[in-house]
Amino acid sequence: MKKVFLYVVVIIVFSCGKKEEGPADILSQEQMVSLLIDIREAEGKVATVTISKDSANIVYKELERRIFEKQQVDSALYQKSYDYYLLHTKKFIEITNVVIDSLKMRQQYLTSGRRSSK
Repeated sequence: MKKVFLYVVVIIVFSCGKKEEGPADILSQEQMVSLLIDIREAEGKVATVTISKDSANIVYKELERRIFEKQQVDSALYQKSYDYYLLHTKKFIEITNVVIDSLKMRQQYLTSGRRSSK
């Protein structure tokens, strides 16, 4: 259900406004949103575990590897796409806003058991 919600949010956000395509050899904005949500969740999981910094880094790298594998993306493509969006501030802000909103809604759903009425 959360994947369906994510895709609905992504479609709504990116359907509003003029379409400006990026290079063919980077991830789409929708793919970046999905990937960044998973990455931010992994960072949050690691941050809540009380282990040494070195161990946390190892755990995070493994979670990141699994995310890339699940999403069928390699780290080089992710980095190239991330760098591209950083240079295109408007697109980067759009992606970041969707990621933040999605994470907030997931958090609210998990803590309250229901979605926001906003």
